[in-house]
Amino acid sequence: MGDFLARWASEFWSISLESGVWLIAGFVLAGFVHTLIPRAWMAKHLAGTGPWPIAKASLLGIPLPLCSCSVIPVAAGLRRSGASRGASAAFTISTPQTGEESIPLTWALFGPVFALIRPVIAVATAFTAGLLIETLAPERETQPVEGDVPKACCSTKAEPSCCADEPDAPPPRSLGARMIESLRWGLIEMPKDLALWLLIGLGLAALIGALVPEGWIEAHIGTGLVPMLLMLLIGLPLYICATSSTPVAFTLVAAGLSPGAALVLLLAGPATNAATMAWVLKDLGGRALAIYLVVIAIFAVASGLVFDTLLSGFVTLADHAMGHEHAAASLVQTIFAVALLAMLVTALALRYWPSGQGKQATGDGAHSCVHPR
Repeated sequence: MGDFLARWASEFWSISLESGVWLIAGFVLAGFVHTLIPRAWMAKHLAGTGPWPIAKASLLGIPLPLCSCSVIPVAAGLRRSGASRGASAAFTISTPQTGEESIPLTWALFGPVFALIRPVIAVATAFTAGLLIETLAPERETQPVEGDVPKACCSTKAEPSCCADEPDAPPPRSLGARMIESLRWGLIEMPKDLALWLLIGLGLAALIGALVPEGWIEAHIGTGLVPMLLMLLIGLPLYICATSSTPVAFTLVAAGLSPGAALVLLLAGPATNAATMAWVLKDLGGRALAIYLVVIAIFAVASGLVFDTLLSGFVTLADHAMGHEHAAASLVQTIFAVALLAMLVTALALRYWPSGQGKQATGDGAHSCVHPR
């Protein structure tokens, strides 16, 4: 038991070393994006029908720091504000599949080619699904009504990003105030949503690394279509965060899973879960939900097959691409790993044990985002 715990701790620390710099940089960038992009501007650009609003929705989802749960009320609010069915669906697909914090982390763990392919496929999937929904799914008989925004992932105070029906706060007047607000949101507010699931993802990745020998998956499950379909079946119904699932995919590849199969998990998982499917069914209809799931599944598996055939040689896993030979690099990695873990533990404390708000946490308690991006 002691040897296993030592292996787990070693794997956990190794992944934290590789992830710390990139995750903190992603949180900072997410904070600036959150502060600088007003929701009213999004609604304005996604209104109307045709391919152009769908294309904008697909692209706009990439930089926004919204999780696969918190995207639901935002998408519902955009729909209520005039966004088309196709644009709403495209936004709901592309937003949770990638983000500022997951792209640099993917770069660190898998290399640049894998990291850049991920948002490209997300945009293509979202645009195709949105266009097909706009064309093939009939307009709903009952449209979303005023105030009909899902509240399951909404917080009235702690996580303003989760609530589509709350008015945008006025931007700070000075550049310094804007920067402080961006850093506060990126390094304090956003980690409140991500901390629990990110720690679970890191812990699960370390568990896989400690239990599954290198090459075991390839030897016992094989390569090709079968493991990709397995990753698809695992990813579709579950809450899988784009950020926390990245180190899990990394350890699976290190254990012998093909990079293409890992890509299937990273594409299909974050874009679908029970809550998302319920919203699509309610607001966009059963035919739209069928198109939504079929397009995601086809793009994920096809992308995995193509990636393994053409690009798998460009994957450079972190342990092979980045050694710890240089003392300066190791020192930087250590500092950021400690800072990351301290930030996540602090975020958990702020969210679940807020000072002076113990009674409110159970009574008033915000319906916060239960699953991060």
